Amino acid sequence: MNRIVSILTYISFYITLSASPGNNIDTINFKVQSEGYSLDVQLKKKSLNNQVPVIIFLVGSGGTSSHKTNYKDFTAYFLEKTFLENDFALVYFDKRGVGESEGVWFETSFEQRATDAVNVALAIKKLDYIDQDKIFLIGHSQGGWIAQIALSNYPEIFAGGVSMAGATFGVRKQLINDYMSNYICKKGNSETKALKRATKKANRDIKFVNRFGKKGNWKQLKIIQDFEPKRYIFHIEKPFFFMFAENDELVNSKWAVDEFQNIFPSGKPSHLKIYIAASETHSFQKAHKCYDRDWKNYPYSEDTQKVLFEWIVDKVNK
Repeated sequence: MNRIVSILTYISFYITLSASPGNNIDTINFKVQSEGYSLDVQLKKKSLNNQVPVIIFLVGSGGTSSHKTNYKDFTAYFLEKTFLENDFALVYFDKRGVGESEGVWFETSFEQRATDAVNVALAIKKLDYIDQDKIFLIGHSQGGWIAQIALSNYPEIFAGGVSMAGATFGVRKQLINDYMSNYICKKGNSETKALKRATKKANRDIKFVNRFGKKGNWKQLKIIQDFEPKRYIFHIEKPFFFMFAENDELVNSKWAVDEFQNIFPSGKPSHLKIYIAASETHSFQKAHKCYDRDWKNYPYSEDTQKVLFEWIVDKVNK
């Protein structure tokens, strides 16, 4: 039987309601306890009395990833313009040690991040306007790994999950993937040469963090370096949507799809769906493979926005 490793102790509401002018959206801020840390949580919804489905969003890597900062435009486009306007509640929370959440983000394992997501879900289940049977996770990038873990370990909590540009292979290979893209796009290396150089660099970095990784991204890499999502993906029982991008410089879509053959040699189960966004990047923006990285120059994808929305709605209606 799957376990709940950290039971919610209390919810502390510190701001009541702040309605956005003209669109009838309420924002509710509160604290949720998880493994002794207070997490800063925000819930957005229309002013409705009936029970509504909810999406909990999981941010990516690093100490600055937050729905309030670098994910603000991403969530506004892919979540708020669709789900929020169609009677879903949206829930965001800052990772440990980010914003007003307690803890240290670079000392937090992926499994602990999944536990935090579970405790946030348990908290919102107590709210009378939330449909307890229709709680979904959507994670982007590293958040996709967290969604995979949470859906695997806690199927009784969630109705389904989505991994947006979250790898199906492990941290070490993803690091190689990142370096390889840089050698191709910045140095003009062939794929063969870039892969060889990237593998050497990743191995050097792993050796470095094992000796000197004391804080920040280096300490986080030391903690997560051996993570492999295979066993989690294999045990996902609920509907799950793997979304990849053809021109993703961080998660090679071909590598990601090929990994399913290693995980499911007899064939991928039908409750897992794969989508590859043509000519899109890691953030599902329309751009070529070696775009200039100034993300503001590229539009988010209407196609991916629509596909994501329709998949969730289909699962809600079943």
